[in-house]
Amino acid sequence: MADFDLSTPPTVADEEIAAVESVNENLFDLSTFDLSASTTLCIQFLFNIVMCSAVIWLFYYPKGRRKDFATTFMLFSAAVFLLLHFMGGVSLDITVGLGLFMIFGIMRYRTEMVPIREMTYLFLTIALSVVNGINNLDDKLILANALLIILLLVVEYVVIRRREAVRLVCYERIELIQPERRDELIADLERRLGHKVLRVDVGNVDFLRDVAFLKVYYRPQRSEAPMNDTTMKINEKNSFNA
Repeated sequence: MADFDLSTPPTVADEEIAAVESVNENLFDLSTFDLSASTTLCIQFLFNIVMCSAVIWLFYYPKGRRKDFATTFMLFSAAVFLLLHFMGGVSLDITVGLGLFMIFGIMRYRTEMVPIREMTYLFLTIALSVVNGINNLDDKLILANALLIILLLVVEYVVIRRREAVRLVCYERIELIQPERRDELIADLERRLGHKVLRVDVGNVDFLRDVAFLKVYYRPQRSEAPMNDTTMKINEKNSFNA
């Protein structure tokens, strides 16, 4: 039987062992991490989260009262910021960021129609994240975010002071939809709905069933979520389309 020299391992085994040891050393070697870049990323990410949180929780949520949309806006803003931040390191053109903005902005939820106000705030959070993701944190970027906050403050609390909700009503007393009896119609709706009715729009009238579709604008209670989804149902039934 031939004798084998086991004292010296084969060359291939030496190379594999050396490669594994090198990987382990690099894996736990903190000197390979760029701490300054990581710190900058954390600061910019927190800045974007703070600005988007101000937009969502100070301006959208007090009137919208929809936590599902609010959390969706937060996740969208974080995802878009990180995507644009890391794509910026590949020296991409600004048009790529605008393209992503449009892609995310025109997305529709497949399960339900998104109301206009929710789509507007989705655009705002995406636009804010795009701006914060492709620019370095400086005085100009801080000023841009501050200008958006000031604009929202003026629009939400100066121009639009009061909350307003919409409810679709299938109304059977069609004799009250006449313009000269509008006060009686509003009084009857307030008695039935239990809300202060601001105005009423009359849609389609079904004389076969003696009913009319009404879009009732009312002032909800402070703790009540506005029924804005019914506006989408009005369009689905073509009650207010010409």
